[in-house]
Amino acid sequence: MLECIMHRPPMASSVGKQYSRLAFVASASLLCVLMACAGGQAGTDSPGAPKARAGNPLGAGGRIDLSGADLERPIALDGQWEFYWLRFVDPSSFQGGGQPIPDALVTLPAEWASYELRGIDERGYASWRLRIEGLEPGAAYALKLNSFLSAGLVYANGALVDAHGQPGRSEEEERPGWYSRVAYCDADEAGRIDLVLHASNFNDRSGGLRSSIMFGKPRQVTALRERAVAYELFVVGAILAMGAYYLSLYAFRRKDRAALWFGLLCIVLGLRVLLYDEYFILAIFPGMGFRLLFALGYLSFCGGVMLFAAFVRATFPDEYPAWAVWVACAVSIAYGLIVIITPSFFTSTILRWYQLAAVLTGLGIAAAIALAALRKRKGAGLFGLGFLLIFSAMVHDVLVSAGLIQGVFITQLGLVGFLFTLSLNLTRRFAGAFSMAERLSGDLKRVNQSLERFVPKEFLGFLEKTSIEEINLGDHSAQDMAVLFADLRGFTRIAERLSAEDTFSFINEYLAHAGPSVRAHNGFIDKYMGDGFMALFPLGAEAALDCALDIQRQMALYNEERGRKGLAAVSIGMGIHEGPLMLGTIGEAMRMDGTVISDVVNTASRLEGVSKEYGLSVAVSERILASLPDPTKYHMRFIGKIRVKNKSMAVSVFEIYDCDPAAIITRKDRAKADFERGLAAYYARRFDEAKGFLESADLILPGDGPTLRYLNEIARWRGLVKEEGAPDLG
Repeated sequence: MLECIMHRPPMASSVGKQYSRLAFVASASLLCVLMACAGGQAGTDSPGAPKARAGNPLGAGGRIDLSGADLERPIALDGQWEFYWLRFVDPSSFQGGGQPIPDALVTLPAEWASYELRGIDERGYASWRLRIEGLEPGAAYALKLNSFLSAGLVYANGALVDAHGQPGRSEEEERPGWYSRVAYCDADEAGRIDLVLHASNFNDRSGGLRSSIMFGKPRQVTALRERAVAYELFVVGAILAMGAYYLSLYAFRRKDRAALWFGLLCIVLGLRVLLYDEYFILAIFPGMGFRLLFALGYLSFCGGVMLFAAFVRATFPDEYPAWAVWVACAVSIAYGLIVIITPSFFTSTILRWYQLAAVLTGLGIAAAIALAALRKRKGAGLFGLGFLLIFSAMVHDVLVSAGLIQGVFITQLGLVGFLFTLSLNLTRRFAGAFSMAERLSGDLKRVNQSLERFVPKEFLGFLEKTSIEEINLGDHSAQDMAVLFADLRGFTRIAERLSAEDTFSFINEYLAHAGPSVRAHNGFIDKYMGDGFMALFPLGAEAALDCALDIQRQMALYNEERGRKGLAAVSIGMGIHEGPLMLGTIGEAMRMDGTVISDVVNTASRLEGVSKEYGLSVAVSERILASLPDPTKYHMRFIGKIRVKNKSMAVSVFEIYDCDPAAIITRKDRAKADFERGLAAYYARRFDEAKGFLESADLILPGDGPTLRYLNEIARWRGLVKEEGAPDLG
């Protein structure tokens, strides 16, 4: 008498087996509750795989009537099938009227270990039979079948239409094979198809079918598989692309270990997608055998667990300890060695223990993510959502693999969801990085502007540096430049009447009028020296001289401001020289400074001293005049010669007085001829003649500093006998 397994109580002999399975179900169910995700139901498939649609006819009593079904869309041949344990029934017997008696009516798809028949075992062989009725007589139809566990043959109306390996009555006879194929068959004259399946299992944990058999018109069924393959390849492409992206990130930033582990995880899981469902890996490597396919599938699981643990550790190092990663890796490597060394049946039998270890690893990761979220780590919320998706999918696959539920593996779907949340996280991270970069850029710009107040950017440029961070002790560069020294006259007297705070304010106020003039003439101030400064002019003499005259004009405006405030006027004297110099850095490792080393600097400083001694506004060397494109556009006069330390030749000094008051300029121009004739006689030691010319000049320009200085020198020398020759200025 036929027994309907769905209503039959468990046999006593299977109580122990059910108890161990119940314990595993309890732990997995607890995880599902904690992850707020249902593990799935029997017969469910991934979105890319075929699904039984609403209203799908179900088989009953070993028959299914499709007379009212719309076969333009494939249907799942789910429901009650006749089952024959330890028998390969003759498919032709159903055509000749000698129909064998089944052991039971069972649900398909399912693993036969779930049937609870007396004497049934994980290892063995069996037949299923379903009569499809209500078809168009003689019409062509197609079946889409995924892998048998572990080998199977498909017969339609007594004819072999598909083979998944070769089932056998023993391990020696069986040749396992995992495939996903479309088989074609025709209805008989009565519009029926007797579908008979032969299957055996001696290489996997349990025998049977885990996925629905899809039935329909050939074009629609073929299109169904093509869509499933296309979906699978899309998922693989997305996963591998993301993996390549993260590995590229790691290649350019080796410190980011999270990118390495996640990139490798994507590669491993992308390979895993190819190893299951549509088995597209067999289209790439047609000669791949069952043993290699089986081992790669299991090893991808081990690799995924290790890489995921390492990825979480790299992402949240303070929340997920290193020892947890080492434990996950140790367990995974140990099971991986079992996969490689032991027979596939033993490997699959103890899989549930490794799956339990993977579940515990996942719970630890979930706890780490929750802790990171509580600590408000950036991205922890989105990371947790992505982990919920992928871990729930992995739990589903664990339950499918354990035979506790029916369906196909959906880890790739969870991974796509995880990748999506990571992409959101990455987008937010990049947006934050861009915002931070903008802030840092602004901060850096302000810092650089501040640094330029201490180290001019022009100084860095001549050292061929773009940032002060690139400066090293001893960096130097040889250049030809004009050097300007400036000094405030009577500063000591002024400072004596001011407080320290007012003194600094006064100096900064005066320098604020000078600095813009230097920059306006493409120069830069190299050093401030109390009430004076030294400026460099890469463009040479004309730029430096024009700057000096502009500073004098600015000082005139500044004195007008001081006059309105009832303050005394101030004056500034400058000396300018030009020539080769060396810019560089001096000091020691913990303290360095930029400096300029050259006789040009000493000469310019000496000329500034001459301007102070003789009451000149601007004193320049003969080298400056020689470098001017048109010296005649300036008001100038020869002042004399000076000697500079460590130089054998005296330096000729000229006064530039364009910024003197107009009346003084007129008088200096009128007195210039007598003054310069007097200097010529003075240097020829014709002192009486020199005195006459200088006195004539003094009549035109009374109180002129240089004129009075030379008259005093002549008076001194007329009373002395000096064999060394004419005196020098200063």
